[in-house]
Amino acid sequence: MITLSFRFPGGRYHATPWGHQVNEGLVEWPPCPWRILRSFLSCGYTRLGWEAIPETAHRLVGKLASTLPEYHLPVSTLAHSRHYMPMCEWQMKGSEKTEIEQRSLVFDAWLNVEGELQVRWPVELDVGESSMLTEIVSKMGYLGRSESWVEGRMLVDTEEPLPINCRPHAPEAPRDAHREELVTVLAATPVDIYARWRSEKLPDEIPSGKKPTAAQIKARQKLEAPYPHDMIEALQWDTARWKGFGWSQPPASRWVQYRRDRMTDSTTTTQRKAGKSQGVVSDVALLAIATVTRNASALPIIARTLPEAELIHRSLVSLADQGHGVPEVLTGRASDGAPLEGHRHTHILPVDLDEDGHLDHILLWAPKGFAGDAMAAIRRLRRTWTKGQASDLHLALAGHGMRNDMLDAKGLENILAPTSRWCSATPFVPPRFLKKRGKNTLEGQVRSELADRSFPHSPNEVEIRTKVVPESGDLPSAQLPHFRHFVRRRARGGVAPPQDIGVFVELRFQKPLAGPISLGYGAHFGLGLFRPIQEPDHT
Repeated sequence: MITLSFRFPGGRYHATPWGHQVNEGLVEWPPCPWRILRSFLSCGYTRLGWEAIPETAHRLVGKLASTLPEYHLPVSTLAHSRHYMPMCEWQMKGSEKTEIEQRSLVFDAWLNVEGELQVRWPVELDVGESSMLTEIVSKMGYLGRSESWVEGRMLVDTEEPLPINCRPHAPEAPRDAHREELVTVLAATPVDIYARWRSEKLPDEIPSGKKPTAAQIKARQKLEAPYPHDMIEALQWDTARWKGFGWSQPPASRWVQYRRDRMTDSTTTTQRKAGKSQGVVSDVALLAIATVTRNASALPIIARTLPEAELIHRSLVSLADQGHGVPEVLTGRASDGAPLEGHRHTHILPVDLDEDGHLDHILLWAPKGFAGDAMAAIRRLRRTWTKGQASDLHLALAGHGMRNDMLDAKGLENILAPTSRWCSATPFVPPRFLKKRGKNTLEGQVRSELADRSFPHSPNEVEIRTKVVPESGDLPSAQLPHFRHFVRRRARGGVAPPQDIGVFVELRFQKPLAGPISLGYGAHFGLGLFRPIQEPDHT
């Protein structure tokens, strides 16, 4: 039994899971056995001066590949950054060549790691193999991407290893579905199994006793080219090489399942305690949306605000349902099924922060706040889809916190910034039948909605436009809401609006108010959302 220990001096672990694209915002955890073995060989070449794999290393890697390791995973939290990568393109205009700047959205995801990662193999090594592994691990500079600096060592016999919390999954073994989750990782095929598989794939050798012709030798080499000579050689093939032969994964690799303590239980700072209530972690969370192609024009158009929010809501409730009830802040209903009052549960507000007419973020806002269990579901939200797209949309948590601390956050000022003038970003759909007089006129329903949400004061003026779009001075031209095109009717469990109309509203208050402001039918799903109109500075 050998145990390896890795610490991350930079506090970060970067590694994109095999079979996934980097912009999906996923991190491979635990580091898969295939990645670890490749790191050992890489360190041998770069730090130990190998020109060829020594026989001792062949035996060592063969033994490690023959079985699956167990892990102790330290406390860690998922994080990411996002930026627009500048790209230059040239276009001919007449006889002149003009430079055009393009930008590509890039996600960089990692784990913030606190503590020691331990990897334990149930194998016995001889003196030479143990000495070589000790030297390799001690000289490793990184594990995963090159930003994932590590300090590694092999535990000595007198040291007590840390408890295992991630182990290979045996289907017949009982599993606590509330505490554990299954993850799929890439591992190496044992040496003898790969050799047997390779021999079955290739025809018999050229008959002995006869000198092969040049054509026979060339044909044989062509047949053998897609198949590494052995598992050790397969570990050294780069991605371009095995993809060039049409492989969907590295040859001599296999997919295996591991049972890992749930990230929500073992890696968040607000851990769930059975029978104890959890405090509020935040009341605002921002999710970024991206496509596989990174093409912004493939994102949902703003007219699909309502159906996109409904899809997000279904996913959140599903992810939060871990057998112990869904937090009422996500469902909008009490434990007895009665609707919550006061509109203090989650508002799912798809928004267009770059103002190009396409939804690029989802703002989640709950006045009563998100506790740890609700935030855990939000962190696990990775995918959604939209009409007309063959592939899923990818989601990543861009940030979360308390609203008052995020009023001036870049991009969110168009939703949260305090001001005395607000105008519609999405159509206001009246929640009740319209009357000519009284509290059920359009203006009366707007004022009633504001009162139901306990805003500190009523607007001085409520201006409503039913047949025209706002002037370009109110909103950026790319964001002008053509309200007749908006989906204004819920399709997933909600009732239809009393009257299917959407109007543009402008509110003027005596004092500045902070957002978000979302009123009327579908207000928890992005309809009736307002954006601030900043007053000109005359100083």
